[in-house]
Amino acid sequence: MVFVNVMWGLSFIASKHAMNAGFTPMTLALFRYVVASACLVPITLLTEKRMPLRKQDVLPMILSGLTGITFYYFFEYYGIQRTSTVNASLILAAIPILTMLAEAVVYKTRLRPAQVAGAVISMIGVGMILFSGSNEGEASIVGDLLIMGASIVWVAYIFIGRRLRSQYTSLSMNSWQAITALITLLPLAVGEGCDLASIPWDGWAAMAVLAVICSALCYYLYGNALFEMSPLASAIFINLIPLTTMVGGVVLLGETLTWLTVVGGGMVIGSIFLVNMTEKKA
Repeated sequence: MVFVNVMWGLSFIASKHAMNAGFTPMTLALFRYVVASACLVPITLLTEKRMPLRKQDVLPMILSGLTGITFYYFFEYYGIQRTSTVNASLILAAIPILTMLAEAVVYKTRLRPAQVAGAVISMIGVGMILFSGSNEGEASIVGDLLIMGASIVWVAYIFIGRRLRSQYTSLSMNSWQAITALITLLPLAVGEGCDLASIPWDGWAAMAVLAVICSALCYYLYGNALFEMSPLASAIFINLIPLTTMVGGVVLLGETLTWLTVVGGGMVIGSIFLVNMTEKKA
């Protein structure tokens, strides 16, 4: 779980590098899932012998692929183009809090005082990160808002995929979602008109790392790790993602940190600990 979340943190760095090297956002996402599906589908067939998909689950599976991959990467990659990887990862770190709030609205669950406090702290932290982006220019605030869009889309994906996760293994579900992504990302990528011939080897290497390690391998390991620990315990490891991205963004990409970003990010991460500790005590 440590390896998976560290690699997901570094995926922001690899994505930014690949786009700096010449990949357009949807073309990068398409190639990432061409390679990922070429890994995931054979692994699924080898380990599970089959990839069944019930007729009544076709539409929900398509919707889960659209929200979890196509729409999510549309917002994330266009957002990363315009803002720092640090801001992106810290805003996305608020997803557990957004999910908790969405569950309270949809299922009318009552939030405990510590959960409400965690949500307030997290939203203030996100607001500080957005404000730090606005100080860096119009492009950065647009990028931060696109990343917020990715967070909202991911929460929708969690709700859409909830019933599917009880019917399908992690590998099988990820394989079907990757296939959906190939079909839906293709027209978006073609419309960008990316000049693939001009992309240097290190851009292709970054794409390969995203596909083979961050998507195929990490999803496989993550699914297996969930069998060995509770969802609560696994959620704690999510905090490694923004911390890894923060270090990687500064060291590898030369990004700068503002005090607003550091304080706001600390509030987001701290709020997740607060909510998780409340759940554990309960």
